[in-house]
Amino acid sequence: MWKGIAEESPLGQKAKKDKTIVYTKHEMATNLINKHTFFNEGDVVMNSTYGDGAFYDNLPDHVDKHYCEIEEGIDYLENEKEVDITLDNPPFCPRKLFWAFMQKAMATTRREIYWLINMGSVNAFTPKRLDEMKSKNWFIKSFHITQDKRWYGRYVWVRITRNEADNIFSWERKTY
Repeated sequence: MWKGIAEESPLGQKAKKDKTIVYTKHEMATNLINKHTFFNEGDVVMNSTYGDGAFYDNLPDHVDKHYCEIEEGIDYLENEKEVDITLDNPPFCPRKLFWAFMQKAMATTRREIYWLINMGSVNAFTPKRLDEMKSKNWFIKSFHITQDKRWYGRYVWVRITRNEADNIFSWERKTY
């Protein structure tokens, strides 16, 4: 469970004590990156929260990889680095924090965003927020369902691109 984290590190100690912090397994991150994420040679890639490195450590060698980690004093929400791809299992509680990560990614990412989120976080994609995404030329292209027996329910690897033709969602703002 603690692969990649020195147990004596502040992050390792916090994760041991806080049962709400459950890192993505390296095996899952490897699968999502190798089978469901699309990189070009030389892409600049941002891992928005390093955690124990499950995503960062498994990025391909042909990309220019970067990370943020609040526990190291590198706050993604204050980061201004422009990248081709942002990916992560971002914080999704509270949902406003997840949406702040989404807004930051839309502002700093040129091509694709990938998030591993729980099914409840799909509710963050309200019609108003989908309109916001569309106004910034961002569209949900795919959902890949995955699961981890340590987590409740299913999780989704969401692929978000700048190509409106890829959009798999339709919505309306009217509430009935």
